[in-house]
Parts: sequence; C-alpha cells; structure tokens
Amino acid sequence: MKKTRSTSGGRRSSLYMPNAFPEGRGRIPNNPLVAAALAAIMKGGPAARFLLGGWCEGPDGSPVYQHIGSRGGRILVYVDGGGAFDLPINGTNDAWEVIENLNPLTVDVALAVLAQLCEPSIGDKSKYPFHQGVRITANTILNYVAIRRWGQERRLLRKRVATEMKWLQTLRFTIDKYPAWDPAIGRWNPRGVSAEGDQLFTAVSEHIFQPSYDGDRRRKDMCWQVRAGYWAQWWMNTQGKVWLGPMPQALLKLDHRENRASSALAKKIGQQTTLLWGAIRSEMVLERRIERLLESVGELPVPEERGGHWAGRVRDRFDEALMTLQEGGIFGSVRWAHGYGPGDMDRAKGWVRRWLSAGLQIALPGPAFGIQIKPGKAPRKWLSRRKTRWQRKPSSGKQGVSGADIRGARTEALWSQKTLAGDLGISVSYLSQIENDKRQPSKKLTYKLKAWVNEVSV
Repeated sequence: MKKTRSTSGGRRSSLYMPNAFPEGRGRIPNNPLVAAALAAIMKGGPAARFLLGGWCEGPDGSPVYQHIGSRGGRILVYVDGGGAFDLPINGTNDAWEVIENLNPLTVDVALAVLAQLCEPSIGDKSKYPFHQGVRITANTILNYVAIRRWGQERRLLRKRVATEMKWLQTLRFTIDKYPAWDPAIGRWNPRGVSAEGDQLFTAVSEHIFQPSYDGDRRRKDMCWQVRAGYWAQWWMNTQGKVWLGPMPQALLKLDHRENRASSALAKKIGQQTTLLWGAIRSEMVLERRIERLLESVGELPVPEERGGHWAGRVRDRFDEALMTLQEGGIFGSVRWAHGYGPGDMDRAKGWVRRWLSAGLQIALPGPAFGIQIKPGKAPRKWLSRRKTRWQRKPSSGKQGVSGADIRGARTEALWSQKTLAGDLGISVSYLSQIENDKRQPSKKLTYKLKAWVNEVSV
C-alpha cells in the first residue's frame, strides 16, 4: 500500500486516514443508542457499583445499565465477550471487571471511531454507515486524542487503544420498543422498534507490519475495519431522521489521566453536554442542575459512599472543569445560581444540598463549534427565556408541560410521587392533582417541572 502522511497529523502511517476533525471539528451520530452507550461508559470505572443512576445487578448478578426514553421504550446495556476478539468473559466477575475498567479514554476511543464513520469526505454515505465500513488505526486515534509519545511508549499506547476497543466490543445493547423511524413500514413507529444483542460498532482487526533490517516483520500499527451497529438502520437512515451532531476535537484532547481530575471531569461534562445540545438542536442554552449534571457523567456516588470531604473536593474540581471548558472555547458562557459560582465560599450548614440543587445555564455553542458569540451579548434564545420564563403557562399548553408528560417522565425514570414531590418541595397530593390536570402549578413550579422533565428525558 502507498505510504503517506495521515491527514490527522502525527508521524507517517502505512494507511491513508482521512481526517475526521477538519479545522478541529467533527461529527458524531447523535441518537438514543449513542447517548446510552456514552452514559454507560462514563458511569463505569472502579466506582461503577456505587453511582446514582448507574450500573446495577441483573437477575443473575451481572452488570446492567438502563436508558429510559422520554417517549417510551428503553435501551439496556450489558456485557458479552462473544465478539471481543480474544477477550473471554466467563461469569459475573469478569463482566463486572470489564465495567470497572471503563474510563475517559474509552469514551475518547468510541467518539474517535464514531467520528471516523461520519468523516466528511464520505459525503452522504455517512448518513447510513451500516452500508459503509471504514478503517481506523491506533495511531489515528492517538493523534485525535493528541497523545504525543514515541518509541516504546507509543507501542504501549497502541496496545492500550487496542484494549479499549476490546472493552467497547464487549458492550451489547437490547433496544426495547423504542420509538423511531422504521424502514420496514416506511414511517415513524410510535410503538417502537426492538433489537437484541446490538453493538455500538462492529470491528474486524488487522495488523500493519513493516520489514526490519534482520528480515523479520515488525508490527507498526493496529488497524480496524469498523461499521456502525444495527441501530443505524433506524437513526441514521436517509429515509428517517439523520441525527448527526458536532463534536469539537478539543474535547478529545483534554487530559484523561486520573491525576488530572479536573481535566477528566471537564472532558466528560463537555462530551455529555455537547451530545445533549446536538440532540435538541434548537436550544442555544442548556439549563442543568449540578446534581443532575454530575449524575449524568458518573460523578455522583450514593450518599453512603461519599466521604467526609467528598463535596468540597468535587466542588473544586467541578468549578475548575467548567472554567477549563469556557477558556477552551467549548462553552460559550456559563451562568451560575447566585452564591454558587467559582470563588463563592458559602460553606454554612446544609451547603452541600443547596449546591447540588443549584442550577446552571450553559450557553452553546462556543468558538470550538465554529460559531462565535459576541462578547456581552447572550444568545437570542437566552434573552427570550429571560423575558418570558415567569409568564403564566397553562399546564397543558405548548409552552409548559402537561400532567401526562410529568407522569410519563416520572414513571419512565422510576421515580415515585413521594420522591418527586420531595425533590420539588411540594406535597404528594399537590403533585397528583398536577399530573391529573386538576390543578395548575405556579409559575415557578411550572419552570421547575419543565426543567426536571427535560433532564430525566436525556
């Protein structure tokens, strides 16, 4: 094969790899299964058994992660080593070992592969990559992540990438009655589509060798022929909704090492928030509660697993992570609730609960998306919200949230009325009347209900 310089940068590679991040920006598939996969990976790691909304034990004790759709349906994520090359998965302990080995680099590798599937030079074919296999090498992935090591260190890193590919190949997905465009009937299927044993992508591995001076062949790189899973038939088919979202390469370049805790947290927050923004598209401002944001990226352990200084350490990391995302141009701007931003030192009794419940407004996109936001001016969507957010809205109106929507989101998220009522600071009977459209919530409560429904529907 012709040897040429990879367009992704770095040293010469024996395979031409088109750059999936021209001008520092790429595209990734943006759909429920990808969202479920990234959430499941982010909630892996050594603390996977002790995170809120994370992995739990299935009937046989093996790890299972559940993603609930806002319009019904669910996606289950579990471990099966049948297609993971030479990686054996024997029993529950091995399955949990896979989950506990997932880390931020695993997410980087997954995003790099997904971006290569949607690489711009493929053209319209990137809309249905299950028909189009693409190649990606370990060196290409390392270049995307901006890891600069050579010699023996580079060889070890290529093996690390190969290991992450194996972890990704062990993940399986069961799609259960998830509403989607169904090419079998040629229209949107509100009853949902189903599949069992799907993968984020399939990969066939090969090795690239070069001759040495002594006549032996030495492995120069690792290469995979990858193809999107069966999910692409529904969520990337040209007859349906082509869900592609932007992804700044800067998010892959952030440090993923454990001793760079704030950078690793910034990476996860940026990736999860970017995925969410790409899904809702029309919104230029995301409103998130700190507690929900930490839970979504696998940084919120159950209360009994939080140490005495947990909150202080996490708050410092969280503030630094958001400032990193702002300074890197990934976030346009961040607005904190009064008294809970960086530098605010309120540590009075009960501050942890107040801080976790505080809200954030994140303006997207930033310069990393190729869209500049003029200094001193908020996006139009933000301004319109500020003028209208306190206007009275009917509980069933287009601008508010209906009782059926609240009840449906609560049921899908496995919340009881008592739990949600306590979270909102209202009585169970008041919540019941709202869900049955017998009572109209206040202006402030309408806003809180809408924000909560949007958060649990991610």
